[in-house]
Amino acid sequence: MHSSRLGLVVSTSALALMLSTAPIAPSQTGWLSSTAALAASASAESDSHSVAGGGSAGTSSHSEASADGAGASASAGGSATAHSEDASGNTADSSTTTGATATGNDTATDSSTADGNTAGSFGSDGGVVADVNLTTSGAGATASGSASAKAATADGTTSSVSLSGSSSGDGSATGHAFADGQSTTFSGETTDLEGDEVEAASASSSADANIEVSTTGGGSISGTASSETSGSATRSDGDDGSASASSSASVEVSAASSGDGSASALAHIDADTDGSTDVTERTASTNSFAEGNGTADASGDGASASSTGTGNAASEAGIDANTASSSSSVNPVVGVPAP
Repeated sequence: MHSSRLGLVVSTSALALMLSTAPIAPSQTGWLSSTAALAASASAESDSHSVAGGGSAGTSSHSEASADGAGASASAGGSATAHSEDASGNTADSSTTTGATATGNDTATDSSTADGNTAGSFGSDGGVVADVNLTTSGAGATASGSASAKAATADGTTSSVSLSGSSSGDGSATGHAFADGQSTTFSGETTDLEGDEVEAASASSSADANIEVSTTGGGSISGTASSETSGSATRSDGDDGSASASSSASVEVSAASSGDGSASALAHIDADTDGSTDVTERTASTNSFAEGNGTADASGDGASASSTGTGNAASEAGIDANTASSSSSVNPVVGVPAP
C-alpha cells in the first residue's frame, strides 16, 4: 500500500514537470496541448562609395538581405553619385543604386544580393570611357546604374559616351563604351623632294567609337558612344598661289540587351587631304582620301546594335592659270534590330 502511494506521487510530479517545461495551448476538447517552438532570423547590410577628380568619376554600391523563418523580413539599399569637370568644360558623371529585400518562410532561407559599380572618364586627348557592372541574386534583389562622360578639345573635337542598366532577381548587366576623335591641320611654305618651294595646306580627321553590352536573367542595359571632329587650313601667298584643305569625321554606335544576350558595335573613320602649288614649276596638285568601317552584332531576343559613320575630305590649289581640286567621302551604316 505504501509503495503504491509513492508511485502515484512520483508520476504526478513527473506530469507536473512535463507541463511546466513544454509550450501549451488550449485544445478543442478543453485540455492543454503542447506546441512546437518557433524561430526566425533576419539580417541586412549595405555600403556605397564614390570618388571624383582628375578627369574621372566612379561609384560603387553593395546591398544584401537575408531572412529565415515565417514572419522574418529584411531590406537594405545604397546609392552613390560622382561628378568631375575641368576648366575646359569636359565632364564625367557616374551613379549607382542597389537594393535588396528578403522575406522568410518555414521551408528555406530567402536571401538577395545586389552589387554595382560604374565609372566615366575623359582624357586630355578628348577620349571618353564609361563602364557599368551590375549583378543581383535572389527574388528581392535590385540594382541600377549609369555612367557618362563627354569631352571637347581645342581642335573642336567632341566625344561622348553613356550607359544605363538595371538588374533584378537572378541577373546581371555589364557594359563598356569608348569614343575618341582628333583633327590635325597644316598651312605654310615647305619644299618638295626636288627642293622646290611649295605652298601647302593639309587637313586630317579620324574618329572611333566602340560599345559592348551583355546581360543575363533579369538584367537590362543600353548605351551610346559618339565622336565628331573637323579641321581646315588655307595657304595664300600672292604670286606663289594658294591652297586649301578641309576634313571631317563623325561616328556613332549604340547597343542594347536584356535577358540572356549580348550586343556590340564599332565605327571607325579616317579622312585626310592636301593641296599645294609648286612655285618653281608653277603647277598645282591636290589629293584626298576617306575610309570608314562599321560592325554591329547582337545575340538574344532582347539585343540590338547599330553603327554609323561619315567622313569627308576636300582640297583645292591654284597658281597662275593652273588649278586642281579633289574630294572624297564615306558613309558606312549597319544595324541589327531586336527580333
